[in-house]
Amino acid sequence: MKRKIFTNLLALAMILSLAACGSTSSDEAGSADSSAQTEETEAEEEAAPEPGEETWNTASEYSATLITTTSIRWLSVTVGAQEDEVNLTWYSPSEEAGQVLWTTADDEDFANALPFDAVSTFASEVTSGYYINRATVSGLAAETDYIYKVGNEDGMSPAYSYTTPAYSDSFRFTVLGDPQLGKPVDELDNQKTTFKRVLNKIKYHFSDTSFLVSLGDQVNDFDDTEQYDAFLNQAALYSLSLVPVKGNHEIGGSQYSEHYYLPNQTQYGTCDDDSDGDFWFVRGNALFLVLDLMDAEKWGEHEQFIAEACEANPDVSWRIILCHYSPYNSYEDYMENAANIRPYFLSFTSAYDIDLVMTGHDHAYSRSYFIQSDGSYLEYESPAVDPEGTMYVTLNSSSGSLYHRPSAQNEIAFSEYREAPEVTDVQVTPTALTITTYEAETWEIVDSFEIQKSDN
Repeated sequence: MKRKIFTNLLALAMILSLAACGSTSSDEAGSADSSAQTEETEAEEEAAPEPGEETWNTASEYSATLITTTSIRWLSVTVGAQEDEVNLTWYSPSEEAGQVLWTTADDEDFANALPFDAVSTFASEVTSGYYINRATVSGLAAETDYIYKVGNEDGMSPAYSYTTPAYSDSFRFTVLGDPQLGKPVDELDNQKTTFKRVLNKIKYHFSDTSFLVSLGDQVNDFDDTEQYDAFLNQAALYSLSLVPVKGNHEIGGSQYSEHYYLPNQTQYGTCDDDSDGDFWFVRGNALFLVLDLMDAEKWGEHEQFIAEACEANPDVSWRIILCHYSPYNSYEDYMENAANIRPYFLSFTSAYDIDLVMTGHDHAYSRSYFIQSDGSYLEYESPAVDPEGTMYVTLNSSSGSLYHRPSAQNEIAFSEYREAPEVTDVQVTPTALTITTYEAETWEIVDSFEIQKSDN
């Protein structure tokens, strides 16, 4: 009997000992898992530096086969007249009309691709042996991954990716000051690389951006093919809808008009030909008015353009002008031009309740107070609730090609001199516009301001 009790006690002790060992093993495994998770978290934190501490390498390179590997050249993707459209332009050595093949990203062999024929095909006036094709792709679903290629049986481009944004009254768009690639010409390769890095940052931080605005002077010399190569042959630009504003360095020929197919384009403000005038488009509840200010003799035409565009879109909440020259800037050498153009802006910004004007040209960042119809100004802190007047934001270089030092001006609320490319993010909701500018490499915030409307 004693032996039986002893045996049972021994068995019980062994069970308790095994249970304790199991608990220890489980604790050790849990500790190991926790340690691994901690290491993963630390690695993630290390991979995502704080704003202001980034480098160019923070954003991975957006890669795609450049179009120059084929016979097709100078592909541009620009905003469409409707939010479910994009416009495309490309050059081909074939005089036969081309088309866009467009399909969802999972249809890698383009078996179910929809063809969109070029709406026009014509010989280039400036690039011998090439024909310009323009097409509109329509009926695109929101927040959908697509692939596309352009050309015809004589030659097709590589396949490129394009993701549509959300179609909403709340959205963001991205804005760049003058790239001006090719100033000076011996720095073109370095500027192309820097511009590529800036675009990588945009893809990294703003993958949901609705479109990309370039505020003029995409190139330094209007007729330099290599500079257009440097600007347009960027993998990221094949995947973004571009809004190219005409700048003074694009004056002189039809290159600007040939390269970009733009929505709702008018004859107001034309400069070098009949295809570079003012144009407009609507996204969400915002009307975008893009002005060609390059012919001073036609500055008086822009108010009529704005009047007609506003009449065609009476229900929008926000009205935003995009143009190259600024009437309120901070670079001393450009003050005379600003003073000359200012009366026209004072007239139409007040008459048509323009909320925001975004400009380039200065290569120096500045943000104005809210300018009134008589040229006076009102000061508001951010967020400015129902402000009276128009705010002007002038952007710095986006490629590092040129920087100017701003000077103090009464109407300017903020300006800063930085020898670093910058990127501006604009977030739009039915009740607010938030404009935030970043130093592109470090992602340090340069300036941020919010405008609010309580009655929307």
